[in-house]
Amino acid sequence: MGQNKWILKYMLALFLLLTLAWGFRFYSLKQEEKQNVSMVYQILGEWQEGISAEQIAADLLKGNENVQAQKAGMDIMKQYGYDADYKSVFFNRTKGSAVRLAFFYLVLYAVMCGMLFGVKIIFKKKREEEFYRLQELLEHFYNGDYDYLSEEYREGSETLLYNKMESLGQKLKWEEERMQQEKEETKALVTDLSHQLKTPVASIRMCFQLLEEENLQPEEKKEFMERLGDQIVHLDGLLEALVNISRMETGMIAIQKENANIFETVVQAVNQVYMKAEEKGIEITIDGTEPEMEKLILPHDIKWTKEAIVNVLENAIKYSPEGSKIRITMNKLIQFLRIEIKDEGIGIKKEEINRIFQRFYRGKHEVIKQAEGSGVGLYLTRKILEEQGGNITVVLPIDKEKTKGSTFAIMLSLK
Repeated sequence: MGQNKWILKYMLALFLLLTLAWGFRFYSLKQEEKQNVSMVYQILGEWQEGISAEQIAADLLKGNENVQAQKAGMDIMKQYGYDADYKSVFFNRTKGSAVRLAFFYLVLYAVMCGMLFGVKIIFKKKREEEFYRLQELLEHFYNGDYDYLSEEYREGSETLLYNKMESLGQKLKWEEERMQQEKEETKALVTDLSHQLKTPVASIRMCFQLLEEENLQPEEKKEFMERLGDQIVHLDGLLEALVNISRMETGMIAIQKENANIFETVVQAVNQVYMKAEEKGIEITIDGTEPEMEKLILPHDIKWTKEAIVNVLENAIKYSPEGSKIRITMNKLIQFLRIEIKDEGIGIKKEEINRIFQRFYRGKHEVIKQAEGSGVGLYLTRKILEEQGGNITVVLPIDKEKTKGSTFAIMLSLK
């Protein structure tokens, strides 16, 4: 409907323009006709007055107008029965020129109208092709094929609309990949949760069933009650760790960095695990710390950085023998602060180094299998440090046979 309106507007404008042009031309022809008739009157009048032929020709060529001669010539023509509105040859010539001009303009108008309709048809066909193209693109999008545009269109060869559609396709592709990744992660999380919760829940159920027996001795009942309490504590710790991981991954825990004394944060972490270390007779020391290090201020989240260090220290205490030592060293580098935590425990195999920071992973060592744990502490530590622009790694010893225990290196940015 919109295209028809514009075609009609152009046709009307063209008709008015050609009509106006024909009117101006017709007026010009009538003026020429009038001038030609006046010339005949003037020739006849001057000839009657006895003016020489040479003078008459000169007046005509110079455009000299002799009104009296024209009047005299007109009177002579009237004497022979001719009036001013007679159909002279000039009138017929003007009429013929006007008719031919009108016919020419009509033909021109028809041709131009045909061209307009041709442009309309071409434009309509192009619009239909673009519509079907867009429809095809949307069908590809609907079927999950977001690379279709990249294969069919090249930069600069199509309109801005197709560029926008290509951007939309890429965005949809990224969103689909992100959703698929989240789906896989959720699936893995559910599997891990099921596996982690299965053991403590089964132990609690078994202890509860045994406690229901009436013939249990007091010593046996006490033992099962202690086991039940241990499993509840383990389950509570696991749930707390899972909540922290969930909050960290969903952004509910926002790292708030502030300029604070990092030495004091390390000391707070040591104080938090002091009683556990004391129970096993393990000594924790902060070695070789210069006075400058004790006053070092760097941007970090005090609460969660302390939590990350506590997780490493608790693992060191858990898997170190009684009476051993845990040494903490702090070194200021060019852009980072390096905090090393070295224990004298069971150590970490080289093939497990890249796995111990994964969620719910626990080593294969017998001591680890017998100890209580959820496998989320080091994973949470890594997430906390990465959120602050830092990281944690395991330092491989140069001579594995002469070195026991593990060394964890925590890196924190100085800026």
